[in-house]
Amino acid sequence: MMIESRRLIEQVLVSEQPCLGAVFCSYTFDPSYFEDRILRALLRLQGDPEEEAVRYHEEARAALRETPVACFVDARVRRGGRRLPYDLQLIRERTFHPKVILVLYDGEARVAVGSGNATRPGHEQNAELFFTRTLRYDVPADAAFLRNVDRFLRSCAALATHPGTQLTLVRSALAARISDTPFPSGQAPTDALFVDTFSASMLDHLREALPEDARVTRVGILSPFFELDDLDIANDTTGLASVLSELLALRPGSPPPLDLGVPWEDAPLAPPYGGGTPVLAEGEGRLWASRYRESVDGEDIERLEYFGVNRVTAKRVEIQLGSGRPGRYERDAFEHEVAEGRMWPVEPPTVHAPRRILERIVREHEIQLWLHPTATLTPAGRASRRPLHAKLFLLTVTTAGRTLTYALIGSANASAAALSCGVEQGGNVEAGVLLCLDGEVRLSEMLPSLVCAPFESARFEERDAPGAEVDFSAWLEDVVHDAAARTLTVTWSQQGPGGLGGWAWWYLDRELAKGVGPRSGPVVLSDFDLAAAGAELEFRAAGRSWLVPIRVADLAMLPTSAHLAGLGVRELLALLARRVGAERLSTLREQRGVAGVDSVLDSVFGEGFGPTDVFKAWWGLKEDLLAASTVSAFRYRLLGPTGARTLWERLRDLPRDSVSDDEIWVYGCELLRELEQLVLPESADLEAKQALLAELRTLLRADLTRLRPRGAGWLDGVVRFYGLEGTHGKT
Repeated sequence: MMIESRRLIEQVLVSEQPCLGAVFCSYTFDPSYFEDRILRALLRLQGDPEEEAVRYHEEARAALRETPVACFVDARVRRGGRRLPYDLQLIRERTFHPKVILVLYDGEARVAVGSGNATRPGHEQNAELFFTRTLRYDVPADAAFLRNVDRFLRSCAALATHPGTQLTLVRSALAARISDTPFPSGQAPTDALFVDTFSASMLDHLREALPEDARVTRVGILSPFFELDDLDIANDTTGLASVLSELLALRPGSPPPLDLGVPWEDAPLAPPYGGGTPVLAEGEGRLWASRYRESVDGEDIERLEYFGVNRVTAKRVEIQLGSGRPGRYERDAFEHEVAEGRMWPVEPPTVHAPRRILERIVREHEIQLWLHPTATLTPAGRASRRPLHAKLFLLTVTTAGRTLTYALIGSANASAAALSCGVEQGGNVEAGVLLCLDGEVRLSEMLPSLVCAPFESARFEERDAPGAEVDFSAWLEDVVHDAAARTLTVTWSQQGPGGLGGWAWWYLDRELAKGVGPRSGPVVLSDFDLAAAGAELEFRAAGRSWLVPIRVADLAMLPTSAHLAGLGVRELLALLARRVGAERLSTLREQRGVAGVDSVLDSVFGEGFGPTDVFKAWWGLKEDLLAASTVSAFRYRLLGPTGARTLWERLRDLPRDSVSDDEIWVYGCELLRELEQLVLPESADLEAKQALLAELRTLLRADLTRLRPRGAGWLDGVVRFYGLEGTHGKT
């Protein structure tokens, strides 16, 4: 089995189908990359975030208003720079380390569970490992997998600093599609099992997966060990030692050999500058490098390979290839390559792992070291970095006369906090997928770039633990923008780091508030609009600043741009009837002001609008509702600032010197008639959409009852035409 090399964005996020909702879990998080690359692919955005920044932002806002997106990230290590109003939910109570993606489409869901963060390195540059799969809602095994992911996301939400709004919408869309799918039968085989540390530790999941009579014949670990996403430092009694001991002793039996895959961060790409010609005899027992060119399909390709020199005789050089297989050279040919500078011995690789622990382990277990070179060559011969960030645990067992390999792919490093402890025991939040593979599968088969090296050839060093910094933004529990009320509500947390003195809140270039020491309760700031340039509140204290995500209370109320806020009746009529597009209307309001917009609307409506103009708007609205692919999109078209309710309320509240009560009542009757006759297509979301329709129809009927003309002789015929006898009674 070999890991397939594909970009995660193309594999999981690109689709011809519209996305119904998505959730991302990540340790580190880069908003710029997420918004410009990940969301662009997911939401099928056409604008260019660099060349057409304003247009792209408005397009993305409109898409997010109709497609719920939620992100869960570790609060301590994320980057600032968020501009778009997806939910960004922070986890502070535990090290939040999972990398999970769930994307919903109408007929299927896609999941990715692995090691890469929502950053450019995590998606494009590092050597990462993800389990990806397309799942059908009506297949019992697939629905069971999705239920486990859903349970995990619910637990993530319980740890977040605020509840958010978008995850609930995604989970509701998922529930509507799998609620009727039966659970798998007890005998149905499960080839992939989603596991996480909310339910048990990763070691417990592995222990439970192995058959009782299994004998472990080999253990493989691929891990960067002590990267920044793993803050535990191993020593002689805890950390890696206990994890390895537990892994190697999951079942009784003779000590199994251990394959250990680690980053090789000082792998050389060329011979040392100014060094003399190496002496072959002195390179015995060491790693060597070979750099050469070969022709592939008529094109010269630069190659770099590593191997070990095992034995040198008078005529031959016996080597161990990077794959671990034996090989040999004629000594004369080997020495010629050395003299030409195309082969050279490399310095002992530096491996970041606890030396004393591994030296103790090697007394009882055979350890085979597998190095992943961080530096590589492109086919053109240029240097390229591809750091190892993948995590993989392999346990090969024999059971009932068969050889099987259990593989754990996910976010967990080889540490006690990641593997040995569940969340309830203070461990990290981790997620992974357990697979059962036929036969013996080794690390080198999964990742061919690994280089086999003797354990004794490496120089072991431990990484320094990153220092903990005070984060005064932990004092802010939630920051919420109400687009309809134009307010920003900041809620103080009940606890936070000590020593908070003077502080100030800034949004872009404007100071919103300041004070000394923590406050209690919510602070409401008025006249606030969320600009395209940022969706974060800057919290300044102690000479530093932190960026805190601003959550939008109701995305349906958020205008696509500031120039589409507070539209009047004629603007809404023109927009819904498709007589003026949203982009053109926004441009007119920005560039030409009220007078410029009025002149365009005068050419559309003449001296004033009439019944035909209103009815065309209702017909356009009906088409919009039928085209809404998600509940969020449907709700926006009904209740949003350019939706049915807003236009009706604008009409209802017009001064009576410009329109009569009778006209308003008829306009409302026509809207109610269109909504009553609307036949929505069958879908998993039909019930939720019908509930929203019923809510608006109830509001509309109440308004029509209050506005019903009195004593008009023509009323009976109109009431019968619209079928309103039950509401209005006899006249």
